[in-house]
Amino acid sequence: MIHDCGRAKETSYDALNKLACLLPSWISKASAHERRERAGRVQPGFCYRLYPKMIHDAMLQYQLPEILRKPLQELCLHIKSLQLGAVGSFLAKALQPSDPLAAQNAIELLKTIGA
Repeated sequence: MIHDCGRAKETSYDALNKLACLLPSWISKASAHERRERAGRVQPGFCYRLYPKMIHDAMLQYQLPEILRKPLQELCLHIKSLQLGAVGSFLAKALQPSDPLAAQNAIELLKTIGA
C-alpha cells in the first residue's frame, strides 16, 4: 500500500542569495505515476493520494532539469576541464538554459576560491 503525499524534498538554487536549499515541493505527474505503479509491482496493492485532484492537475508533467535546480559550480569546472569554450556561452546553448545570474555566480565563486 502506498500513501502518496505528493511532496518531495529537492535541491534548488536561489541565484539571488547564492544559496542551495533543500526544500519540499510538489512532485511531477510522472513521479506521481511512478509512485502509483510501485503499489502493484511485487504484490497487489493500492495507492492512496493524499492531495486533491486539482493539485494533481496543476503539477508539472516532468521534474525541472537539474541545470535549473542545482548550483552550477561543478558543471562549470567540467566545462573548463573539457575545454568546451566559454562557460557562459556553453551553458546558454542548453535545451533549457539556466539563469545567466546562476552561471555568473558560479563562475565568480570558482574564481574567488581559485579553482
